[in-house]
Amino acid sequence: MVLSDRSIKQELSNGRIVIDPINLEDVQPASVDVHMDKRLLVFRNTTRAYIDVKEPMEGLTELVEIDEQPFILHPGEFVLASTLEHIEVPDDLVARLEGKSSLGRIGLVIH
Repeated sequence: MVLSDRSIKQELSNGRIVIDPINLEDVQPASVDVHMDKRLLVFRNTTRAYIDVKEPMEGLTELVEIDEQPFILHPGEFVLASTLEHIEVPDDLVARLEGKSSLGRIGLVIH
């Protein structure tokens, strides 16, 4: 069962769901919009011809902090990001992270 916006707000107010920070305007009809943190782990796939999971991964990634300048993600590049929000749900609920369709239409996949 997917929670409605009313149920999400009720679970937030009774503390069963924790989203910090929370802006109630981000609560949608059956979801909550979350925001990407400004710190990204950028994969530098040009440093190696292949990835061997048995070998150390030093130099494969770089921590980048987005500032006022735009961050350019070129086709085929990969970054690992986290949400700005800290989220907790009780054992009897599950949360799913899905990308917005507007991002998918421009080729940005959230997984």
